[in-house]
Amino acid sequence: MTIQLRKGKTMTKDGRKITSGMLQSKTEVEKLVRNKDAIRFMQPLRGTPAYWQKTTKDLFSMVRQIGTPQFFVTFSAAEMRWPEVIQAIKRQQGEEVDFEALDWSEKCEILRSNPVTTMRMFDKRVEALFRDLLFSPAQPLGEIIDYFYRVEFQHRGSPHIHMLLWIREKVEVDVDDDQTVCDFVDRYISAQLPDPEKQPELHKKVTELQKHSKNHTKTCFKSVNSGCRFGFPKPPATRTMIVRQDEDSDTEAAKAKLRPLLNLLKEPEAAFLTIEQILSRCNLTMNEYEQCLQDINKKTALILKRDPKDCWINNYNPHLLEAWNSNLDVSFILNAYSCIEYLCKYITKKESGLSEYLKTVIDNSDKNTVNECDEMRAVMQAYSKKREISAQECVTRVCGLKMKKCSRSVVFVPTDDNPVKMSRPMSYLETTTHDSCNIWMTSLSDKYKCRPETPEYEEMSLADFAALCRLVSGPNEGKDVLPLLNQLGFVQRRKNDKPAIIRYYHCSQEKDPEQYYGRLLRLYLPHRSEQELKPQGFQTYQSFYNSGFVRLPCSDHSESVKRVVKRNKDKYEKNSEDIESALEEFEQNRDVVIDEWCNLAPESEVVRLQCDENLPERHSDDENEQENVPDYSRQSYAVTEIRAIREQPAVDPAVVRVMYQNLNQKQACVFYAIRDWCIQRVCGLNPDPFFSYVNGGAGTGKSHLIKCIHSEASKILSRLPANAEEADISNPTVLLTSFTGTAAFSINGSTLHSLLKLPRSLKPPIQGLGNQLDEVRSELINAEIIVIDEISMVSKPLFAYVDARLKQIKGTQRPFGGMSVLAVGDFYQLPPVRQSKPLCVYDPEQIDLWQEHFQMITLTEIMRQKDDVAFAEMLNRIRIKEKTDELSQCDRDLLSQAVTAPEECPIEVLHIYATNKNVESHNTDILKKLHSNIIIINADDFQKDKRTGRMARRDKPFTGGRNDLPDTLNVAEGARVMLTRNLDTLNDLVNGAFGILIKVVRSENDGHIIKLGLRMDNRQPMRHNRSANAASDDLVYIERAEESLKFKGAVRRQFPVKLAFACTIHKTQGLTTQTAVVSMKNIFEPGMAYVALSRVTSLSGLYLQDLDEKKIYANTEVNAALQTMRQASVEEMMPLLQVRETASRPDTLTHSKN
Repeated sequence: MTIQLRKGKTMTKDGRKITSGMLQSKTEVEKLVRNKDAIRFMQPLRGTPAYWQKTTKDLFSMVRQIGTPQFFVTFSAAEMRWPEVIQAIKRQQGEEVDFEALDWSEKCEILRSNPVTTMRMFDKRVEALFRDLLFSPAQPLGEIIDYFYRVEFQHRGSPHIHMLLWIREKVEVDVDDDQTVCDFVDRYISAQLPDPEKQPELHKKVTELQKHSKNHTKTCFKSVNSGCRFGFPKPPATRTMIVRQDEDSDTEAAKAKLRPLLNLLKEPEAAFLTIEQILSRCNLTMNEYEQCLQDINKKTALILKRDPKDCWINNYNPHLLEAWNSNLDVSFILNAYSCIEYLCKYITKKESGLSEYLKTVIDNSDKNTVNECDEMRAVMQAYSKKREISAQECVTRVCGLKMKKCSRSVVFVPTDDNPVKMSRPMSYLETTTHDSCNIWMTSLSDKYKCRPETPEYEEMSLADFAALCRLVSGPNEGKDVLPLLNQLGFVQRRKNDKPAIIRYYHCSQEKDPEQYYGRLLRLYLPHRSEQELKPQGFQTYQSFYNSGFVRLPCSDHSESVKRVVKRNKDKYEKNSEDIESALEEFEQNRDVVIDEWCNLAPESEVVRLQCDENLPERHSDDENEQENVPDYSRQSYAVTEIRAIREQPAVDPAVVRVMYQNLNQKQACVFYAIRDWCIQRVCGLNPDPFFSYVNGGAGTGKSHLIKCIHSEASKILSRLPANAEEADISNPTVLLTSFTGTAAFSINGSTLHSLLKLPRSLKPPIQGLGNQLDEVRSELINAEIIVIDEISMVSKPLFAYVDARLKQIKGTQRPFGGMSVLAVGDFYQLPPVRQSKPLCVYDPEQIDLWQEHFQMITLTEIMRQKDDVAFAEMLNRIRIKEKTDELSQCDRDLLSQAVTAPEECPIEVLHIYATNKNVESHNTDILKKLHSNIIIINADDFQKDKRTGRMARRDKPFTGGRNDLPDTLNVAEGARVMLTRNLDTLNDLVNGAFGILIKVVRSENDGHIIKLGLRMDNRQPMRHNRSANAASDDLVYIERAEESLKFKGAVRRQFPVKLAFACTIHKTQGLTTQTAVVSMKNIFEPGMAYVALSRVTSLSGLYLQDLDEKKIYANTEVNAALQTMRQASVEEMMPLLQVRETASRPDTLTHSKN
């Protein structure tokens, strides 16, 4: 601050020379410094707006002097993928850890515990990147001759490196031919997915790190109807090419032609098509397509070679990606305009808002007539309050780690008539007379005029002196040190070092020609005094520049000033005019530039925008107001993306209390046992995870117990220190899940597949999550308990997959990732389809996680339908009935009451059959009876063409085979249908959801059916609108789903629906309905009859056909497994107000007359 106050100009505004007496007068000093920029004193403070503004100007000068760089590269940090960081931290703590054995939360905690080592390791990694890779003989980006980089910190603290690289093999657009430029780009930049067989490791890294999410994120869209701001999917191209817009081109018409192609690229089938096939479908030729690419670009652009399968891949360099092992962006810089507009300004983009804020502080200080020292103090205080920095950035500043680095030093050269100088110290001024003008420190230009009188220095311009020489403190500082004249110091030529970058003030030739030509002469015309720049006879610098002649000391002839200046200027201003025009255009299009950054480094910008999005809104507080800091704050977001976790509806506390009070004795024991576990967990006692199975038949209150446990456990676990202080408490602590969408919907939960991102095929080896891992981890970071309802429908392979996925998400090899598991269901229901044994039955050929970990709690008391207890009790008896047992007469009589002749059964009621054959027959018959306008929808089957090796659509679909998606659908508008896949669990579009087909949407081009409009039975306002589902006509529009066939890699695309006038017993498992027609014909396995009969809520809603009590029996293996299963002891957790039922209990009555 003191140094800043000593800076000033040698002349006042009215032309008076500043004297020693003026600087010793406080009043005069206040007048002199009043118009200075108070922010500039912060330039030496690393990371401040003034620091980065100076850095930007230095970078502009670098581009002016050595030309446009060839590459812009961004390197992101990924400490969670770098074992050496965590291992270094633990070694400092005296421990050795197995990186692979640590879970994700433990890794986060280790990194948070030592941000100093974390940041120092990143700094060392960047050093190694340059030393061992970029500057190695391998030259992965060519021979680098110059570079600049800065470290940017995102709001979450993660550092990024943004780098400019100058390559010796220089190619330029519009200078070299396009093919030469494209060949150069192809040599160093790729946007293609590697072959998984030839390069498996690289393929994995590209998929995990460089692939943009096809589902996009909420930061991808600036508005509801806008496209992805990062430009994905990218247009495919058979070759890398440079496109330029024609002034006469019709941009809108070109966009309209490309719109069908871009929509097709978003479809899954696009990955199997060639560019030629895509163009054919969109009725475009290759020439028309390339012309459209030319027309839609508003300026010169580079289109990289991509196949349709590569349209979601971001630019990368294979060698850099393999070594760095984190996301990176590599872009070729087309011209000076791109360099300035898209790169240089980004250096201070993050600080631009803060700069504006500090300027308002200065304006307020000016209005309040605050002195300069107090004004600077106010600016510093405002900066310290307004600017938030992460722990890593704090470490970087405090420990002196590099925030930027450049291959060249930068020297500022004063070129003004009245340049800024620094006054001598006050102790010196006090020894001078009041009218003395010898009050300024010597500047660079002063020392240049006193350069040595040797030949090499005589013809040296000021620009040469600044770039090629260095000022040293004494004659012993090295070789070839020469003294300056007038004892002003010593100078030395730079020998092996590169010339420094010179920076100087730029002015407009049109607006201020005199200052412009004065700058040229001072910089590039050798001189020893100011008079030599405007000799006698010349009134202006411009006239001397245009018509003057000089004779240089070592020359025997005179030459024009203009020629000398041009010769020296060409060494330091290679593309100055391009830079100036780019800067002018940049200022005119400042708002557009920020968005163009998304095209330059898209994946890095995705992370930055997500971090910005996750910041809570900040409100400006009064300086004297005491902050009221709550325990935590719930963040509110405008939800534009689909989360896998269903948001739980708010429940009135009074309703919750009633729920708790309605628990019976056994339910209460389970409830309080889990509640006690949660309390121990919050108190830091670290209880072992529990693995409990709640067993119970129809009506025993399993769903009610789940809701009570979820409500209480969620409330208690939200108080965990990590959840209350650091994590987003909107993420759940208790996960509600089920196998089917229908069952998940009934408990307001999610399916296991959607929650844990499980693949459709569960065959080993277990697949990783790839780039979805961080997303799922952030969703489940707070999760402590997972509840799995309808556990009987979960197969052994699926259960093993759940265990492996939770281990992956939590980053630990403890069973189920260290989470507690509450399994709820009834194993007397049907086992998973096409699985040999239920989960509870031991199978030596399968991984068994059940017997080793789980304990059983059985609910027996009927809680549902108090008005039809007889029906519920009958269901529980037939639930465990063995095949050799006979029905009791009471149960036989109850079932007889429901027997109904086929012709008397209502046709509109759901019919339940044992086999698909019966279901299909009934559906076909009812469709023909009720509808005449039957629509036949053939599947779109794709198979590899033997001639081209590419996927092509067959004329007719494959027939036969056990496929999820049928080859042919027979439907009609108004017909009952059912979804056969989970399309959107949050909006209840789940497998087994019923609806009515209302509308069939056909393509305008060929009449191909592209969408079906359904009115769902459980329709309600969409929680999260998506273009595929949202509609203004109260319908849900679904598109074709995709499935791999067994015909040598064939792929099928068909609508995931089927007629639903009737369903199989397996399909209805987990479903509850008021009425149903149940046929016991062709029942072929244990539990089927029990499941079919228990779908209705009362006996009055049951229409029974083909009653055969021999078909009513349970699985003996399940009986044996449950009888030998370990029992959980929860009775000791009996709540105080719970009444224990005993055989004999004395009652005491006390009566008092008082």
